Amino acid sequence: MTEKLSLSQSVKNYLKNNIKANDKILISISCGLDSTVLYDAINRAKYLNKKKIYYLIFDHQIRSEGKYEIKQFIKTYNLANKNLLIKKLFISDKSKGFQEKSRFNRYDFLYKFSKKRDIEHIFLGHHLDDLNETYFLRKTQQSGATGLSNIFLDKYKSLKLHRPLKKYTKKQIKNYATYNRLKWFDDRSNLELNYTRNKIRNFLYSKKLFNQINKERLKFSKIFHLHQLHKNFFKRKRNNIFEIDTDKFHYLSENLKFFVVQSFYYEHRHLLKKQIRDENIKNIIKILKTRLIRNKEMSIFSGKIGVFNKKTCINLT
Repeated sequence: MTEKLSLSQSVKNYLKNNIKANDKILISISCGLDSTVLYDAINRAKYLNKKKIYYLIFDHQIRSEGKYEIKQFIKTYNLANKNLLIKKLFISDKSKGFQEKSRFNRYDFLYKFSKKRDIEHIFLGHHLDDLNETYFLRKTQQSGATGLSNIFLDKYKSLKLHRPLKKYTKKQIKNYATYNRLKWFDDRSNLELNYTRNKIRNFLYSKKLFNQINKERLKFSKIFHLHQLHKNFFKRKRNNIFEIDTDKFHYLSENLKFFVVQSFYYEHRHLLKKQIRDENIKNIIKILKTRLIRNKEMSIFSGKIGVFNKKTCINLT
């Protein structure tokens, strides 16, 4: 009983501490366990104006039963109102990098949908298991300390991303749903081992291993200053154009230069279609050491670099 009530109270406290009662929010719903619990806890809190809560359901169109589940979910929770939108995602190649493409498309549409309705706050159902799975995934991809120290984006462009369930495990969330007799739909594709994340989820099923990864992730989370390092050297001028303070940058050691560039790209990873590699970072550092020709751009990873009005600038295109 205590555990279920604490989750509900925790979400209510989160709302009070981070959102004004009359703010507009958007809840991203998959009809699965996590987003159903998120939806229930927010509504159970009775803190926000219901007319200002928007719901967005993504239909990935990879399961024949998906459409039926969405209809049943809407009927069960009486979501048939003007604040609800179902968005179909069209991804031609569902075998190669499907989950990454799907994530990019979701965030892109969340931004467009929210901007039109003047919504600033997006609520997502990520939990502790998701944090550890993503951390482990990045570790297998040999992500640097910057990537390992900050797992989830807090902002996407002008949107603020909220994850009030991130300190709860999947088991705790399921206990809450069972206790409150919630209805949700399990996505069978989450059990298919042809997706890398599903393999990791299966691998971390051991409680001992899960706790070990969680402890390691928490240690990295304490070095949060790493992903703020670039702010002393890269200043946004407009849109996706940033001025580089080369005098300060050249004063750094090679290792620190690497962390600064890595930190910059990690902070703006929502603008990138793929993850920056070590060789890309080293190439940018090498280019910055050369005398760049004024008013002439050079191509770099995910953009261009050049000197304009005596200022060295990078444009993420």
